[in-house]
Amino acid sequence: MDKNSGFLVSYSYCEASDECLKDAWNYINRDCATDWNGGKNVALDDCNPESIACPDTFVSSETLYGSYLNQTVTLPEGAKCDVKVNTDNGLARVIFDETSYLGLDGTDKKLGDIITYDSGTGEHTITIYNAAESGPLTFLVSFSGAVQMGVLALSTLALASATL
Repeated sequence: MDKNSGFLVSYSYCEASDECLKDAWNYINRDCATDWNGGKNVALDDCNPESIACPDTFVSSETLYGSYLNQTVTLPEGAKCDVKVNTDNGLARVIFDETSYLGLDGTDKKLGDIITYDSGTGEHTITIYNAAESGPLTFLVSFSGAVQMGVLALSTLALASATL
């Protein structure tokens, strides 16, 4: 959660007690034998999340341009999974939304941001994980294919030249 936190909110982790605490700086009498570590400095694998199956690999293609494939996904408490996006046949976009507690690893984007992968760049992996304090997490993932603006502009220019 610390990756998505703002100016007044932070999350810290105490390895000795295996405790994650919101705004640990607010608790002067909350000692940690190994010191409080900023959440953004903790690697996902340090938490030993359970790895589960994700939605199938999204393979972008021209037939999917302008269409959206929406899926509702539930991650159990303490779980992670790898979302794979293949762009061999076209530019692809993915967005994770309708939750505040989903963690994203493998991208610099945040929840609600559109993640775009250029056509022909192969397979990309985004590790998602349940960052809620407890319980399962349900969220929306939306995939789409899209035309690259450079390709669209060149096609339009070629068509205009041909008609002249």
